[in-house]
Amino acid sequence: MKAILTPVLLLLAVFTMNAQEHELYFVSAETTDLRSGPGTNYNIVTQLSKGMQVDLISEDFGEWWTVQYRTMNGFVKAADLLAVMAAVPQQPVAAPQAPASSPVASTDSFDDWEDTQLKTGDEIECLNISPQYDYKLDNYLKIDVSEKTEAVVKLIKVGNNPSEEICYRIAYIQSGDTYLMKNIPAGKYYLKIAYGEEWKQQTTADGKCIGRFVKKALYKMGDKILNYNPVRLAQGMDVPSFELSLDVSTDGSGSGSSFDTDDISEEFFNN
Repeated sequence: MKAILTPVLLLLAVFTMNAQEHELYFVSAETTDLRSGPGTNYNIVTQLSKGMQVDLISEDFGEWWTVQYRTMNGFVKAADLLAVMAAVPQQPVAAPQAPASSPVASTDSFDDWEDTQLKTGDEIECLNISPQYDYKLDNYLKIDVSEKTEAVVKLIKVGNNPSEEICYRIAYIQSGDTYLMKNIPAGKYYLKIAYGEEWKQQTTADGKCIGRFVKKALYKMGDKILNYNPVRLAQGMDVPSFELSLDVSTDGSGSGSSFDTDDISEEFFNN
C-alpha cells in the first residue's frame, strides 16, 4: 500500500538495537519542545513534559538530537533528556518465517450488516464522531484515491496523551475519486486510513456503531503529523494545506514524497 503526501514532511529512519542492555530516554526538563528541525527557529511539533519517554534516532546534530515521540518525529535539545540503562534479556534470533496467508473472510459472514450507498465526501455518521469545522480557515486536505481501492480517512487531532486525541473529521472516498476535506480547525493531526471494497456497518449489542470494508480490508495509520496551525508572516497569514494520494502498490514504485504508514487493527481504526 502506497501513499504520497505533499508538501514534503520530515522523514527520519528509526533503528532498533538488539543487545543485552540499552538506554531509555526520558524528558528531564519540566517542559521541552519537539521541533521540526535542529534549532529554535524551527516550528514546534509538540511540547513534551518531564517524565515522557522518547526513542532516540540520531545524535548527528550536535546539541539537538532527533527522537520519536509516539507517531511524531522531531528534534529535542540533548540537555533536556535523561538516559537510563535498562537490562534486556538476550533472545535467540528466530529464522525468518514466511508470513502466514490471512484467510479471506467470506462476505456471507456480513450478510446481517447494513449495506451502504456512500458517495465521496460522506462523513459516515455511523462511526460516532461530531465533525469539527473552522469556517474562518480556508484550508483543506486533498485526498486522491486510485481506481484500485476505496478508502475511509479519519483525521485525528493530536493530544498530550491518547485520552485527549479526538477524531475531528472522517470521510469516505470512492475509487478513482478526489475529495477536499475543508475548513479544518487549527492544530496538529495524524491520519487513520481504511482501504478496501464494500463498506458495511453494524450496531453492536452495546449500541456502538462500527464499520468496515468486507473485501480486501487493510488498515493503516500515518507516521507523520499534519500541522494545520496558521503561521503569521510579514506579508500576511500562511494557512497550511496538504495533498494526499492513496494507491495500492505491489512494487513500491511511484514519484513524490513517501508518506509512511504503520499497520493497525480494525478495532484500533474504529476506536
